[in-house]
Amino acid sequence: NFFRLHCHYHCKTVLLILTVGAVTALSAVSPSHNNVVILGGSGRIGTAIATHLIRRSSALPSSTGKIILVGRNPEQGQQSVQEVRDAASEFSSDGNSFEVEFQSISDVWDSKQLSPLFHDAAAVIHTAGPYHNRYPIPLRTAIETNVPVYVDVSDPLPYLDSSLELNEDAISSGTKALIAAGAFPGMSNLMAMEAAGSLPPGCQILDSGFNYFTAGLGGSGDVNLYITNLGFGDDMPQYEKGRLNYFKALTGKLLGQVDFFTDAESIMAKRVGSQQVFSWPFPEAATVARELKITGRSHAAMGTAPEVWNVMLGLLVDIVPRSWWRNERFSQFMADFSQPLVKATDKWLQLSSPDGVGETHAMRIDVTAEDSNKDIFVSTIVQGHESFRQCVGQSAAEFCIDLLQEQSTDRSGGVSLVEQRYRDEGARKQMIEKMTSTPGTIDYSGAVVTRKANGATVGPSKMEEVLVLRSMEM
Repeated sequence: NFFRLHCHYHCKTVLLILTVGAVTALSAVSPSHNNVVILGGSGRIGTAIATHLIRRSSALPSSTGKIILVGRNPEQGQQSVQEVRDAASEFSSDGNSFEVEFQSISDVWDSKQLSPLFHDAAAVIHTAGPYHNRYPIPLRTAIETNVPVYVDVSDPLPYLDSSLELNEDAISSGTKALIAAGAFPGMSNLMAMEAAGSLPPGCQILDSGFNYFTAGLGGSGDVNLYITNLGFGDDMPQYEKGRLNYFKALTGKLLGQVDFFTDAESIMAKRVGSQQVFSWPFPEAATVARELKITGRSHAAMGTAPEVWNVMLGLLVDIVPRSWWRNERFSQFMADFSQPLVKATDKWLQLSSPDGVGETHAMRIDVTAEDSNKDIFVSTIVQGHESFRQCVGQSAAEFCIDLLQEQSTDRSGGVSLVEQRYRDEGARKQMIEKMTSTPGTIDYSGAVVTRKANGATVGPSKMEEVLVLRSMEM
């Protein structure tokens, strides 16, 4: 089944593939097109990616293209095409014809079904999670079919490690792959590298911290709740005294309040303020710490609104055995059970929010370092966006555009994380400028560096105190 949208556009073809479902016949993609294959196309993140690619069409190196939304549900696919059509009508400009289509596929983790779609593809963007207990078959298939560019929003550390093991194969095939490249992880990793790069030269990196906040999920709650539940069953990966450790009972534990602002008079202080957060096994607590060679502690945590959700989740994590959360059926049941409440909360947030969006997304990244005089420096970056799903979609789209632009002149391949790809200050700052000027961005503080002189009393923050106590309990 195909539903087509013809827009005036200037880009490469985009193909969005969805998750598991009933099989329908696949027709070969026309070799006259260059296809960007995005797995998870009719989902809320997928349509946000498609919309942003259309918005940024002039930045893409191709003169013609197509977006193909692929998934199991034709009705949902048609609705997704219409959503992209409505969004595209607001900013499409005269140029070459751009098509948006829908097509069904039964299993996004089946290389036999993916291979015909990947042939002649310019890029693959994989958003069809969850990635738990999976092998990176879409990445491997992209490499085997010589797809020039691959981007995903994966997060489990074992999945990332398996993806990085395909680096040599990607080099041989000329596939340039960027993994864990959404908002968090992804944009957050970029911000951490910028925070570290803003510290005085010669400092030794001590600690790194990632704190996130989301209020409202913009209709993307089904999958996000499921992924969050599965994560409660995982050990918490974080650095302690410069070494990676896995804490069995830390995930889901409430850590206290975090200020999602650096200036008490800023828009972030007024819109987000201080929020309760709980530990969750985001991979950047391990991967960025490894990249920065920290000698102290790392952590990653998130919170949501209303605050009662954080309290409820904390109680459930204490009561329910970890093995239950790791069970996919149980985690899916809990997600389904919570869905009506989440939808009601999203509706209430939409009605009560000042802009009518009903969502808020925020990140705070802290990197701490010490110089030769034993002075302590803390580099903090805060970012805010009016929509979680839009921020994820825009981030993944911008990463893909960046790789496509580079691939047009540099055909070298390889698999990398965001913190590895953007070590260079110039490339990193250019990318940050693009990602913090996207529609819906509330604020970006830039790196705010504070100094504690040698001899001053530098006690741990409340969160650090909790982390120390929690780790001692493990």
